[in-house]
Amino acid sequence: MIEWTLNNTRKKILNDPSRFKVLVCGRRWGKTVLSLMYLMKDDFKPNERRWFVTPTYRQGKMIVFPILRQMFAGFDGAKLNESEMSVIFNNGAELAVKGADNEHNLRGVELTKCVMDEMAYIKPHVWEEIIYPMLATTQGTALFIGTPNGYDTMYDLYSKGQSDSDWKSWQFKTLDGGFVQAEEIARAKRTMDPVRFRQEFEASFETTGNRAAWNFDRDIHVKKARELSSYKWWGCDFNVDYMTAVLACQYTDGTIHYYDEIRLKNSNTEEMARKMKAIEPNIEVYPDPAGSARSTTSNRSDHHILRDYGFLIRAKKSHPSHIDRLNALNRKLLDANGNVSMTVDPKCKYLIKDLEQVQRDKKGAIDKSQIELTHSLDACSYAISYKFPVISKASRIMDW
Repeated sequence: MIEWTLNNTRKKILNDPSRFKVLVCGRRWGKTVLSLMYLMKDDFKPNERRWFVTPTYRQGKMIVFPILRQMFAGFDGAKLNESEMSVIFNNGAELAVKGADNEHNLRGVELTKCVMDEMAYIKPHVWEEIIYPMLATTQGTALFIGTPNGYDTMYDLYSKGQSDSDWKSWQFKTLDGGFVQAEEIARAKRTMDPVRFRQEFEASFETTGNRAAWNFDRDIHVKKARELSSYKWWGCDFNVDYMTAVLACQYTDGTIHYYDEIRLKNSNTEEMARKMKAIEPNIEVYPDPAGSARSTTSNRSDHHILRDYGFLIRAKKSHPSHIDRLNALNRKLLDANGNVSMTVDPKCKYLIKDLEQVQRDKKGAIDKSQIELTHSLDACSYAISYKFPVISKASRIMDW
């Protein structure tokens, strides 16, 4: 079994006697390994259970269990169970990784220790109604770790750690962890919008209201273009109501300007393609990725129709997540250094309306409940997330 050397700050957290600990940290501070060390700090008693709970089963399998497997490689006192993502010790004790997305697998046993990983992305009742009662009969302890996501559950727990005698909380920036160089953080600051940078790298609790385009400001972003660039492209969203396309040009410095739009009710891809070709033909189109499979009345896919009209299709094989699309969009609207690299012509009234009014749901995704909205935002963000992608939170390999 391998060991890690902990610095004084991490030792202080592990040795703190508080029953419930809350650790709010920037990206790659070193949370995952510290949390596993927390779970293994004391000797395992016969038949006791200690869990590491991640937001989803998949995250646990990709990020946490590989570290656990490495820790116990060649260790004679325990046996790895790959299918259950657990370590079973010779005395019957269990150390297991669980996904909070399968609540039925979290019930019915007692726990002595539990880590709640990325608590901002776990439903609050999983802790309150499921995990806490499992710790109650043993007077068990818990560690909550993660990066903030606005003023939500993680903020409430952090605040409790500042006032409740049974709780203790800490807050650290990415730089404090010692795993990421200052140059890398400076690079991230140049490419991210300021709110997301403060949240992801400075572990700051930020509020953005609930708008999808939280960095959009009509006074800053709505303006007539200087001379249009020769490099132009369309973004498209396919629906019966509404078929939508937005037209942009891109300058050599990466700045983009949306200057025209199409919005059709009770229409089809064929009609939209004709109108697009009449305005700006034979250029790149960044459409809804689902259009490669969506069948139309002509038995051709949306993408096939656009190709038949002379457009060059640029689309990923699957949808980027709503959160990734919104991060990419907001970074173009305003990055962490205060640079604006996206503007919109006043004539694009539907795109402007979406940028001002589309909201996010409780999971941070685009709220699709209002049929009049989101189509222009989708068309716009498909293009931006393809051309100027951000790294997904879920795509990280390991968070040390």
